[in-house]
Amino acid sequence: MDPNIIFSIVPRLLPTFMLGLVALVGLLLQKKNFSEIVTGTVKTMAGVIILFSAVDLISNSINPIASMFGNLYQFEGEAITADWTAFMANFGIEIVLIMVFGFFVNLLIARVTKWKYVFLTGHILFWNAYMVTAALADGGVLQGALLVVVGSIVLGVLNTLFPALIAPFVFKLTGNKDFTIGHSTTGIAIISSYLGKWFGDASKSTEDMKVSETWSFMKSMTVSTSIIMFLLYLVMSLLTGWTWTATTFAGGSGAILVFWMLYQSVLFGAALTVLLTGVRMMLAEIIPAFNGLAEKVVPNAIPALDSPMVFPYGPNALAIGFPIAVLSSMVALVIFGALGYPYLLLPLIVAAFFDVGPAAVLANASGGRRGVIIASIVGGFLLIALQAASLFFIRNTAAGFVNLFGGNDFSLIAIIVGGVAKIFGL
Repeated sequence: MDPNIIFSIVPRLLPTFMLGLVALVGLLLQKKNFSEIVTGTVKTMAGVIILFSAVDLISNSINPIASMFGNLYQFEGEAITADWTAFMANFGIEIVLIMVFGFFVNLLIARVTKWKYVFLTGHILFWNAYMVTAALADGGVLQGALLVVVGSIVLGVLNTLFPALIAPFVFKLTGNKDFTIGHSTTGIAIISSYLGKWFGDASKSTEDMKVSETWSFMKSMTVSTSIIMFLLYLVMSLLTGWTWTATTFAGGSGAILVFWMLYQSVLFGAALTVLLTGVRMMLAEIIPAFNGLAEKVVPNAIPALDSPMVFPYGPNALAIGFPIAVLSSMVALVIFGALGYPYLLLPLIVAAFFDVGPAAVLANASGGRRGVIIASIVGGFLLIALQAASLFFIRNTAAGFVNLFGGNDFSLIAIIVGGVAKIFGL
């Protein structure tokens, strides 16, 4: 199986058609008329596509920061040579089977227990299956049908447990039980929520910050996030070296570099606005439709959806938490390098946004502004610490993937599943 097909197509097709199918079946079960069925199904899929398009834009706008830091700080650790895409090609069938059967295990658990959470974030479902497969297969003992059986059970349990653990914090944030989060942010988000509760003040929310009339433009999420990103780009350019940054991104022109940074920053603000549009569209359609499906298949089921679902509840917290997490993770990289950590570690800029960002939103609900700051500092450090800890368990399989996208639940899966597998000699 071509890994490029799996990597570039399946993680996009899966959530789009998976949620579209949920909407379609739910609306059919509710005996909606033809027009309502078509509208609800198409708008659900369109919302997912808008969300993913915005995610791509956000990733494109922040990836240069990782390049800047890579030039600023050269980690001395040994690079792990195992090719994570080659592993995906060699175990592609097992990964897909574990993903499919793991989803059915999740449905079964939701049907027969009090854990009524159904994991519907298709791309994370795929990558969770990938990480479970990698952690179980790293020792070289589990293979074939036994790997699929064990992996499916493990994945089904994890895809029930993660949304259940984060659910109370999401419910508190939203004020209802319409959805929880099924994403790779669970561990960091729960820790952040408790840090906010213990050390913050929920009455002083980032969303209630008083702004004078002169600075009233900061009330706009698009404007405020663009300005914050511009300042982050400016700081990183100065730290990295203005000449190197201009040569790398602006053809050697300092003037063009300023416009390039401004463009990247506004692109980030615009992409976040587009993302929230997709979130609102999808929520408006998928929640009523899912309820219709849940009544027949899993009574009282609660959908576990993508992490951007919480962004509308704390855009200021997100805008504040993301740059703090980036800076904190960079400090953590320096610390691990100074301590002589043996393997190559990379900055996790995308995870700082999509994993620590939602955690900051939840920390704001439990601890306000102080909670956001503390949680973002800790979250940024945890990204690197979890990345470092998990590499020992997936050295032969998915280390490269964790270097790029880990430091979150993907790393926790590697540590927990891989650790148990090694204890039992699997």
